Amino acid sequence: MMKDIFGKPTYIINVGEIYPVKVKDYDVFSENSGLLYLSKNHFDGRFQQYPLLDLIIASYSSLNLSGEDFLNQFCQLFELVTYKKVSVSESNKQLMFKVGENNFINSENYEDIRKEIMRQNLMHEQKVYKTELMRKWAEKAMKAKQKTAPKISLEDIITTISVGCSKTYSELENYTIYQIYSDFYRLRKMVEYDSNVQFRCAGADLKLEDYAEDLDLYHNPYDDLFISADKLGGLNKIVK
Repeated sequence: MMKDIFGKPTYIINVGEIYPVKVKDYDVFSENSGLLYLSKNHFDGRFQQYPLLDLIIASYSSLNLSGEDFLNQFCQLFELVTYKKVSVSESNKQLMFKVGENNFINSENYEDIRKEIMRQNLMHEQKVYKTELMRKWAEKAMKAKQKTAPKISLEDIITTISVGCSKTYSELENYTIYQIYSDFYRLRKMVEYDSNVQFRCAGADLKLEDYAEDLDLYHNPYDDLFISADKLGGLNKIVK
């Protein structure tokens, strides 16, 4: 979306603007955003009819957090993305979060807000597997995938952009998470393109991929852990 590359907020009814997180706030965001990874799939099927926020609040004790710490995490998270003071409120014996003077985050709009915060800040929905065996295989597959990938932290990304694009750190701290990853992966593609051009000039048979092609930053890495059913079907035909 164009608004993501320009760092524009998304308006949600009864809540207001939801702003993408800036790099300078990333540490605070990381400390308080883990609760967003909880989805209905993490709860027993008997409770699927209940709103997600109600399920999380009802079971916060299982997260080894005190009630105060747990609710404070949500308040700090929502303050980061709304740019407004957020406090815990109660209506009809149900907890909710008051945003500014007139808006509320409650069980009716929480899931929409959760999805938007995750989308804006490139947080990927984690898979919840039906069996313990599948979960263990997924963990092994992810670890194997990570072993072959270079270890790159957000700090590494920022320093790379600073050097490669002549950006100061004071400039980069006001980038959104989406903007910082966009610049980083675009820079990598340009460097890779230049290197491949030189190799081709030296006689190497390399395919030149356009450095301006789609980055697809929204792609969920958990989707690639296992071979898809259609690919398995093709494999079975070959084996037979």
